[in-house]
Amino acid sequence: MGIQVKDLSKVVDGLLILNDINLEIDDQRIYGLIGQNDSGKTTLMRILANLRYATEGYLEIDEKDIVEDPSVVKKVYFQSQDNIYPKSAKLKHIMKWTSQCYPDFMMHVFKGLIEKYELDLNAHFHRLSIQKQMIFRSCLAFSVDTDYLLLDEPTFSLDATHRFSLYQDLQASFRRYPKTIILSTHSIDEIESLVEKVIIMEDGQVIVHDYVSKLVDEAYMIEGEDKFVRDFVKQRNIIGQIYQNGYLQVCARLTEEEVYAASDYPIDVRSLNLQELFIHITRNVNEESEALPVEKE
Repeated sequence: MGIQVKDLSKVVDGLLILNDINLEIDDQRIYGLIGQNDSGKTTLMRILANLRYATEGYLEIDEKDIVEDPSVVKKVYFQSQDNIYPKSAKLKHIMKWTSQCYPDFMMHVFKGLIEKYELDLNAHFHRLSIQKQMIFRSCLAFSVDTDYLLLDEPTFSLDATHRFSLYQDLQASFRRYPKTIILSTHSIDEIESLVEKVIIMEDGQVIVHDYVSKLVDEAYMIEGEDKFVRDFVKQRNIIGQIYQNGYLQVCARLTEEEVYAASDYPIDVRSLNLQELFIHITRNVNEESEALPVEKE
């Protein structure tokens, strides 16, 4: 049934953090939630986990309003970076608390992950390095067979080897118990093949919500001499641009026919990956010293 977010806004100390968010999040898909710092990603995830309340709008999980029926939140596991454990807590204590809160906590899976990453259950959580703390949090998250798994920067501070390994663990968790996973991350290039749909946020708003494959298949960079690029991109779906010394780069969404038509111009056209597309969607063109608008006729 999924998650429905309708007209959701959040104001904190007079500052608009989330602005009229509307989302339909499907069952049993892996989502990438991306955006620049302070775009509202973590606030949105906290509201989804019922750890914050919306100022306006409403949120339904499996067709139940979480304010009217907060018990539905038991279907949600939120892995955050918040400092929520007592300083005296050992890993075995946190494991016990998690298993008590989530009946579908797979103890055998958890112990397998703990062994894989060589973590000592008798160790104090607050005495671990940041890397080991992040790994332990993921070991917990990937051991809970819940319908909705929210992961806020789970690979923060991890090296490439551990990031790769945790992505494998995430996929194993999804295969074992298909669920909706919302993965917030800045490592966009690493999740392109992992997530099915992507949500891009900017300034507290959702500016893109689409299938990754569709976005990447349609995203292109058009480059060349200013006048030829401008002539080609007239009336096309332009995402962003950079102008410098008579040379123009335009990011646009093109159809196959439009890509084919580019061969009639002395310009270069190449496809973009998800990270390149994100950069051009969210970049501040006002920071480009020689940025010029692309005119449409």
